[in-house]
Amino acid sequence: MPLIRALARATFGAGVVSIVAMGCGARSPLQPCRTDADCNSIDLCAKFSCVFDQKLHDLACQIVQKTNCDDSDPCTTDSCNKSTGACENVHVSLDVDGDGHRAPLPDGTCGDDCDDTDPRAFPGNKEVCDGVDNDCDGIVDNGASYIPLANADFQLSKPGFEWAAPDGFRRGSVTGSVNLMSTYDASQSGQLTPFLQPLDALGKPALDPSILTGTDAAGSGTSLAWTGDRFGISWSDRRDGNYEIYFALLDATGKKMAPGDERITVSQGFSIYPSLVWTGLEFVIAWQEEKSSGDFKLQAQRLGIDGRLVGNIATLTAGNADEQGPTLVSGKTELGLVWVHRTDTLQSITFQPFNFDLTGLASSPQPITLTKPAMSAADPMLAYDKKNDRYIAAFYDASPTNRTVYGTVVSKTGVVVPATDIAQSPAQSRDPALLALGDRVLFVYADDRDKNSGYELYAHTLSADLSTDIAPPFRVTNAPGDSINPILAFASNGSVLVLFRDDRGPQPAVFETALQCLMP
Repeated sequence: MPLIRALARATFGAGVVSIVAMGCGARSPLQPCRTDADCNSIDLCAKFSCVFDQKLHDLACQIVQKTNCDDSDPCTTDSCNKSTGACENVHVSLDVDGDGHRAPLPDGTCGDDCDDTDPRAFPGNKEVCDGVDNDCDGIVDNGASYIPLANADFQLSKPGFEWAAPDGFRRGSVTGSVNLMSTYDASQSGQLTPFLQPLDALGKPALDPSILTGTDAAGSGTSLAWTGDRFGISWSDRRDGNYEIYFALLDATGKKMAPGDERITVSQGFSIYPSLVWTGLEFVIAWQEEKSSGDFKLQAQRLGIDGRLVGNIATLTAGNADEQGPTLVSGKTELGLVWVHRTDTLQSITFQPFNFDLTGLASSPQPITLTKPAMSAADPMLAYDKKNDRYIAAFYDASPTNRTVYGTVVSKTGVVVPATDIAQSPAQSRDPALLALGDRVLFVYADDRDKNSGYELYAHTLSADLSTDIAPPFRVTNAPGDSINPILAFASNGSVLVLFRDDRGPQPAVFETALQCLMP
């Protein structure tokens, strides 16, 4: 028996699992053995034999064959579990909504689901009136038109607030008692508080409203996203002294999930007005961040589906201008961002696409101006047109004598359709909201053409290039006082639900109404 092996057996016995080689005290990566059976428990993803090693001058366990876990599928990461010897082939894209179709990667591979947040959307499904692109042809509710639903108005926010205004509206699970989630800000004793209001499939309250923050500190500006099995929510929160951006995960009923409230920003100035999206793989939050000058820049943060941070905070805007009011939308292969760009002499609306990792697109390195030079534009909204792989933006000219709602179409490389008056109002219009439906666009906005003691909500459907009236403007609300700030979401029957602020009562409150979906 060689000396090194005799020393090992004398010191550790026959069950030795490691050995110190002679010379310089180096530890050998090889395990000494007497038979092949001594090598069984090292790594179950490889076959070992007990063979003579020339360097050790003794028997040692050496790999003679490795388990091949390559399944020849470029859409999986392949590995072998050393403890069990089992192959693990993990798909690189997700099927969060559980419909058997995966969301594609940003390059379009490894999935064919056009909307992985809803199990009713997948290639080959039958198109019905439900606010979903069921068959993945890029068109939502093919051929549907919309009319006001009679007696649909009701107050959503609880009475007793000094005022309340809507913040977020997102459709979630298609099963269970909670199908939609709405949020609003309400003022109590001069302090803003964000509220969660779960809704059923037709937009009626499913549970009592709850305070989002769970603290006594002020908060506002909530933004919602749905992954297919959970909500993400972001808001501006003052529990730390000044306003910071927070994020939380909610289950399908609106209950907070682990890890709870997560603070995203740690800054000296205000971090406000977050806009949250789900890309199919990650959450992304954009917000306006106060600079030392008092102006704002735009920043963003990525998070995984578990709510954990991915990478660092990215600054999206550069220069000395004041950048405010970001609205973020997830496109097919990139993010679209629209915001208010302010200088001493100009207030314009600006668009820029970004990669999902928040780096700039090589094809569009500079922001794209959407407004005309004479405008003083405000309140930009954005929607992604999947059918045509471009974006529809809406905003209004806030000039006191010429408030007018405009729409525009923009691609990753530039303006496709210049700013177009979509309100077609003889009076003043403001506060646009929109749904891009593939072959057409539904706009809802506030308009005072009827001189009905303030603004009323109007709806107008145009073709996807904004050139043709699909349905002329029609009135949605009918009440004294202003009806403003609409936010849109689909009910399960395809009706378009409209949250809005309304002044018909003693205090401004959040109301809801609906537009009925009519299939041809």
